[in-house]
Amino acid sequence: MAWDKTQPKNTTKIRNLGEVIRPNWDAIETADSTFIPEAMNLADRDVAVPGTVNPTAIADTIILYSKQDASSKPQLYTIDPDSVITKLTGGSLTAALPGKLVLPNGLTFIWGFGTASTTMTTKAFDLSGFATNCYHISGNCSGGTVSIGFDLVDKTNYKVAAASGTPNYYYFAIGN
Repeated sequence: MAWDKTQPKNTTKIRNLGEVIRPNWDAIETADSTFIPEAMNLADRDVAVPGTVNPTAIADTIILYSKQDASSKPQLYTIDPDSVITKLTGGSLTAALPGKLVLPNGLTFIWGFGTASTTMTTKAFDLSGFATNCYHISGNCSGGTVSIGFDLVDKTNYKVAAASGTPNYYYFAIGN
């Protein structure tokens, strides 16, 4: 049954609805394509097994759903029309210097500080580095005009060198 935007009417009172809302409920329940957004399909939904099942993607729709993670805690997710699942809850943050932000999808930001020399020196990322990869690192000298350069080594280390002296620096790195 198709969605009928004329039902119920703006003047219809809840106690007078009766069968008036039934056609629209059927359209919502079955995710009829005439109902926009067609993000809800209550009749043909998958039975969720805690921590294991994601809903089936629907064209032109982002579905918001909840399921338990591996530690049996409820988490909030989305699935887009391309079946890309994004976890919206469960990240962690260390809001200090050094600091680390881990987003629910695994994207990680690490920031910290150190002292550089004129030779390219290998240093370890603060807070145990990245779980898988480091994609980028950049930074600047603290309170000075000395140029400083960074290079990636691996998920736990980077290299740094200053143009002159031994300046203090701050860095920011992105990885997963």
